[in-house]
Amino acid sequence: MKEKATGRPPTSGQAPARSSRFKRSIGAFAFTLAGALLVASAITLNVLLSGLTETRTLVLRTGSILRDAAELHVDIRSAETGQRGYLLTGERRYLTPYERAIGQVWSTFQRLQQAVQDSGQVTRLAGLRPLIEAKLEELGRTVELRGRSFEEALAVVRTDVGQKLMEDIEAAIAEFERAEQEIMVSRTRELEQRAVWTTRVAAVSGVLALISAILGVIWIGRQRANARLLDAEQRFRQDLERKVEERTAQLSQANRELDAFAYTISHDLRAPLRAMHGYAGALVEDYGSILPEEGHRFTDRIVSAAERMEVLIEDILTYSRLAREEVSVRPVDLEATVEKVIANAEPIIREAKARVEVEPPLPDVMAHAPTLAQVMDNLLSNAIKFIPSGQTPHVSIRAEESDGRVRLWVEDNGIGIDPAHQERVFQPFQRLHGVESYPGTGIGLAIVRRSIERMGGRSGVISEPGQGSRFWIELRSVQREPTI
Repeated sequence: MKEKATGRPPTSGQAPARSSRFKRSIGAFAFTLAGALLVASAITLNVLLSGLTETRTLVLRTGSILRDAAELHVDIRSAETGQRGYLLTGERRYLTPYERAIGQVWSTFQRLQQAVQDSGQVTRLAGLRPLIEAKLEELGRTVELRGRSFEEALAVVRTDVGQKLMEDIEAAIAEFERAEQEIMVSRTRELEQRAVWTTRVAAVSGVLALISAILGVIWIGRQRANARLLDAEQRFRQDLERKVEERTAQLSQANRELDAFAYTISHDLRAPLRAMHGYAGALVEDYGSILPEEGHRFTDRIVSAAERMEVLIEDILTYSRLAREEVSVRPVDLEATVEKVIANAEPIIREAKARVEVEPPLPDVMAHAPTLAQVMDNLLSNAIKFIPSGQTPHVSIRAEESDGRVRLWVEDNGIGIDPAHQERVFQPFQRLHGVESYPGTGIGLAIVRRSIERMGGRSGVISEPGQGSRFWIELRSVQREPTI
């Protein structure tokens, strides 16, 4: 009897009860998980948005530092200009810009000291300070001597101590600005990455929370079909959708602010350039007749530096924009694109007496036409520019198709690239030669790499020093319907 009692199956009422409790537990777990995911989503999103705001503040600070560095350079040069005007004429009115600039130099320098936080930049500022002090002391000494004797002041000027100090100051400021620009690029990249991660985390958390909530609603809906529960379910779903919409709206606003922020940086960085142009123009207009040849050379250098900075800002914006904008690919006539790029580059081709050869056919590719044209323009410009002195540029453009991919080659007879540096040239600001030897911003090939990647392709280079370079880009070919 005992064995029979032990082996007897449970009654019909026990199984449904356990099943009902199990289903209610599943529903409760689903709702608990949904709530936990919503809380985690809100906390994570707030943390990421806080980091996004902090990084944006750092980028703004970097832009302010670059403006102050440019103003410091202008102030020191203005002080020297006033001093030279006074030395040449002996008239006190020429000391007005000198005295005004002297008063501004240290206030600008103090702003830089308060704003700079990077240890390397702090060290560079510390090295710049004694140079400025020595330069201002030299200016003050010559002004004082001119009050007594023109010859004594001229003797100090002829020692070239002031010129050497000015060159050291310009070199130190240029190094400081270069390092700060690298910091800006790094922080801008970090800002972009934070924005991307914020979008991903919010989207994933919202989707998981929505899925968990829906599962919970389904399980409870099977157990309780009364109107009160359905009404509660509806309210919960609407509240969840509202929160997801709010998160989506916040992310959309963050992306819009990021775009506006990039253009704000562009505007703020161009302000010092306008100041440089303005000072150079005023100097030539007001003092052109008394400026020595050296003075005219300085104004030319100011204008040249401003123009290089303008191009650099535009390239930085282009590089940053490629990470945010949508790049939709469609069939593009590669041969027509190459012909158009060559036609647009005709002035520089003619100036360099270059020979550009295109070997047809160039198959159609899947690409974004304007972006592909910019890539080809950058590659063609590089092929013409990096040529040994006295040698005529020869550029060959050809394509090969294999396994549904088209690889386009741009080959030149230039100076070549050491294999150890062939990946480095595709990184922003990674120049292998000075601006004096080969002009440029150091971002052209970085734009090529990022553009091709955004279009789903690859890029690279094969080269040896002194034997030219063979740059290549690879994109999907256009799959055509077979003809019958």
